[in-house]
Amino acid sequence: MRCSRRRITRSRLAGNFFMARSVYLMLLSCLFFQTASKADDEELKTKQFHVADAIEKTPVSKIKLFFYSLDPNAKTEFDGKLQEDTRKYFCGFKVLGRFEVVSFQEKTNLMESFTEGVREGSRGMYCFEPRHGIRMVDGTTTNDFVICFECHQVEAYGSFPESDFAMSSSPASTFNELLDKHKIKRAE
Repeated sequence: MRCSRRRITRSRLAGNFFMARSVYLMLLSCLFFQTASKADDEELKTKQFHVADAIEKTPVSKIKLFFYSLDPNAKTEFDGKLQEDTRKYFCGFKVLGRFEVVSFQEKTNLMESFTEGVREGSRGMYCFEPRHGIRMVDGTTTNDFVICFECHQVEAYGSFPESDFAMSSSPASTFNELLDKHKIKRAE
């Protein structure tokens, strides 16, 4: 009888040791990932501010600005090169409507809203079903931005310093109001 108690006690001690060790390793890994996550967040914020600054430095009065309503469900193959004709497809997505933003006030509102959304941007899931697009033409430089407010992602094409970045959904209402004002169909 005495031997079986010792075996039970030893097995309980061994079980408790492994349990304590597992908890310790789990806490240690949480600390590691939290530190890595903070570093990633800092890197993301730096990237976001870099992107926002690049957009902000673009002189609104000197650019041609085109605004697109896109169908996220109608996508074609896209090689990443800027397209000359964007009346039917914009960066691989079917165009539901587009117009040139001519009014200085509308350009300013659109660009300020875009910049603010980029500054506030954070990681999201990557469904990428964009419903909005922006083309900025500054002299000989063209940059296209394809925007998904569902997963808070933007893909950029052209000479822009970043090819993809995060964006908050705060500009969505400004973008949709602009589409509605110009009687442009929106994706459902």
